[in-house]
Amino acid sequence: MPVQNQKQLHPTAEQLIATALNLLDAKPVDQITVEEVLGLSGVARSSLYHHFDDFSHLMEYALIRQFSNQTFHAIAELTDMAEGTDSFEKARAASHQLSHKIQDTDRRAQRMLRVVAIATADRNERFRSMLGEEQQRITDGYAFVIQLGQERGWINPKLSPLFLATLLQAYTVGRVINDITNNPISAEEWQSGIDLLQDTFFLNAELTKAFTEH
Repeated sequence: MPVQNQKQLHPTAEQLIATALNLLDAKPVDQITVEEVLGLSGVARSSLYHHFDDFSHLMEYALIRQFSNQTFHAIAELTDMAEGTDSFEKARAASHQLSHKIQDTDRRAQRMLRVVAIATADRNERFRSMLGEEQQRITDGYAFVIQLGQERGWINPKLSPLFLATLLQAYTVGRVINDITNNPISAEEWQSGIDLLQDTFFLNAELTKAFTEH
């Protein structure tokens, strides 16, 4: 497996995190109250403070789960694709399809939550440490799949897997720039541009062949 499973906490702590995640789907993190989480989860206040340092600590865990859950699904799909085919064209098509899914306009809210998580980490050392550990798992997971592609001759071997894993995440999260502009480019233009970037820069069998033959 490219990534290890997330560490599971005590069932009561997981119940609180799940409740917080449900609330994050409906409202900004700064509008969620401890009373809401306790009321919806049915967990006593004393239990919350037994499992977490404070309410902010709980919400930090929820932000991290929100940050990474869908990403690990994408990594798993990419891994299955890379391990399940020897065809460059099939791998390329599957990669484009998954890229379109991850960067779809319907995922605007998830991208915004990632930006919130990153901004929070910049001013909160506890959260920065927690998020940094999770972010490393994500990057390592993508790097694992990229290395598989390099071994099969599909991806430019001159670029390190960690660099490409970071680049992939950077332009995906960076889509928020287009999400918030007054005159956004269309989803079709964005997706076709990303496809061309991938095909030109690293997902290029002919380019790979040129490197592997020397």
